[in-house]
Amino acid sequence: MMVSSTPCCKSTDKRSRITPFKLFLLTLPLLIACLVFAASSSLHIKSAELVAAEEAFVLNADFDVTFSNEVEAALNKGVPLSFLVEFQLVTPRRYWFDDEIETSSMEITLGYHALSRQYLLNRNNHQQAFTSLQEAKEELARLRDWRVIDKTLLKKGEVYHAGLRIRLDQSKLPKPLQVDVIGSESWNMVSQRYRWTPALAL
Repeated sequence: MMVSSTPCCKSTDKRSRITPFKLFLLTLPLLIACLVFAASSSLHIKSAELVAAEEAFVLNADFDVTFSNEVEAALNKGVPLSFLVEFQLVTPRRYWFDDEIETSSMEITLGYHALSRQYLLNRNNHQQAFTSLQEAKEELARLRDWRVIDKTLLKKGEVYHAGLRIRLDQSKLPKPLQVDVIGSESWNMVSQRYRWTPALAL
């Protein structure tokens, strides 16, 4: 009688193994998204409030400011960046357009002076100098005591809605650059419209 035997082979489920290459392919979209985000510019309003000051209300606000490498390179080559801060106060109306009480704007310009190697920030005809871009950006991101509305324009007991936005004024860029930045994420710097209902004690 002849007995035959078949060698026993271990079965390995190759589908359960994740190779380094597969892991790279899985994480590649996330890496690309992070790189795109890091390379873009952005403006974001973190907080805003109206504070009573003598016969008026002043605005305090904090921003997040991020420059892409392209924007930083242009700034360091002498291209000034002009930002426009826009504030509006309205009385809401249910069946009609809101009543506009006050609209104000402030221009803030950031530039680089090559000879002194300083970053210059101009706001309300007041100039400040900084030795690093990070310091200049921190000051740009901090707005304090901007007088936006006189108390005489307000009525006691009335409800008001406030709105704030900050954006790069592309019309102030050099003419040749204005054409190049159209549709560019690096130069499309505009914040969301920050809205709140301030408690205005009169």
